[in-house]
Amino acid sequence: PFNVYYMSVSGHSGYDPGENMMAQQNWDVVKDLPYSDRVKGYLAANVELDRAMEWLLDALESSGLADHTVIVIVADHFPYGLDDDGPLGQLPYLSELYGYDVQTIFQRDHNRPIIWCGALADEDPIVVDTPTISIDLLPTLCNLFDVEWDSRLLPGRDVFSDKDALVFDLSYDWKTELGTYYAGSGSFEPAEGATIPDGYVEQVSADVANRITYCHGVLTSDYYRHVFGD
Repeated sequence: PFNVYYMSVSGHSGYDPGENMMAQQNWDVVKDLPYSDRVKGYLAANVELDRAMEWLLDALESSGLADHTVIVIVADHFPYGLDDDGPLGQLPYLSELYGYDVQTIFQRDHNRPIIWCGALADEDPIVVDTPTISIDLLPTLCNLFDVEWDSRLLPGRDVFSDKDALVFDLSYDWKTELGTYYAGSGSFEPAEGATIPDGYVEQVSADVANRITYCHGVLTSDYYRHVFGD
């Protein structure tokens, strides 16, 4: 068993079809789509990743390795180059791509990670519709591969577990199945039909603050060396 990490940059900004080589190369694929040229440039640039994955899956199938391979695909940020990293509420191209008016950080950063295995390709997909965050991927994969780990040392959760979902950012905003909290305004928006326990917002806000403090300490105090030794 081995692990390989790839980072694709073929879909990176900018997306002007006159300047982006990948957009130029794949323009015929997107030219008739009902989008602005900039959004079409973004889609054209990302055609390369689609083709790379098609090649990889064909190679795995032909070599008999697909059933023994797990592929995880995740974005590391939203496509900020579409709007030149504009502020919330002023993201017209991103809104065009997403199909809704992007007004909040959670709307902006929304994406879908994918976990695929050839052995499960013919099975119905397992869809996780609770709020998840990139730091949930490591504990999820550790459990899927039966890797021993200490849940106290990672701020994320296994998304297939019954542990409560929690998404947060470094501005202390957070989202759970019961609602969304915006620290800047101190406002909480309950999810539709949710019953909010007394003290819930304060409890989750304290949890988020503790997790951010912990993450900061890992970086600044060599925390894992303290826990595990040299």
